Amino acid sequence: MPDTTTATVPSWLAAAEADRAERELNEKASNLRLVMDQAEHVNRTLAELGIEPLSHASYDRHGNQRAAVLIGADYESHTYEVRALWSATDAAVELHTADWEDDATAFGRVRLLRSIGDVAAARHETPRFPARPRDFAAEARWAIDSLNVDRLNNGEVEAVVTAINGVTAALLNLAERGSRA
Repeated sequence: MPDTTTATVPSWLAAAEADRAERELNEKASNLRLVMDQAEHVNRTLAELGIEPLSHASYDRHGNQRAAVLIGADYESHTYEVRALWSATDAAVELHTADWEDDATAFGRVRLLRSIGDVAAARHETPRFPARPRDFAAEARWAIDSLNVDRLNNGEVEAVVTAINGVTAALLNLAERGSRA
């Protein structure tokens, strides 16, 4: 009777697991270097403008970027707290504010930091949060489902609906292929 108490792992699988672990470690290190560079960009830009923040931009042990706190909220003059983060999209420092009247404080972008005056202007700007991205594929599928050919009694309308459904499906297919390329 064969011994089934010890599982043997093929050598190729052990090598594959070691490769996977090494790639994960390299990816984490790369992401951490990116966040470290972003924090350095923020701190350097602030220093160039002569801004001494309450706390410098940094990162936590999980590799998440921490914003530089430039100035706190002033309840008497109704101004917002201003923080600075690096925007990879704009390759610049962006300023964020938070509404101090909210129970759950959430910071939102208000402007890019181009001069020291932008910090003073940002103190008076209400944070803007980006709209949730639309899921165009889900909307198109809903449109196809709502134009059900089987429920129509007119042959000409059925032909138009079938054509619209076909074009929508083709566009979804192209969009999906384009996003994978």
